[in-house]
Amino acid sequence: MVESRLRVIEGRAVPEVPVAWDPWEFQALCVEAFVASWRARGFSPVTVDNDIGLLERTLKALGRPAWDVTPEDIDRVVGGLAVEGRAPSTRGRVP
Repeated sequence: MVESRLRVIEGRAVPEVPVAWDPWEFQALCVEAFVASWRARGFSPVTVDNDIGLLERTLKALGRPAWDVTPEDIDRVVGGLAVEGRAPSTRGRVP
């Protein structure tokens, strides 16, 4: 029989006390984890820095946590860029 390399680690899957998350703090932690995964996968530091900058500006412009964004929010942000006279290539990348 082949010995398994997996083993059970005792612990609790659910916190004993409720965890209250600030949505902005939780979103920031998610972005940090996303960036860490890109770095771990070997993406260029320039690519990571450029893309994270775009992501952060976009999330700020939307004004709400990513999971609450609606199509209307996207229209508002992209429409605002059009009103400002931004080029279509800029609007395609959001703020």
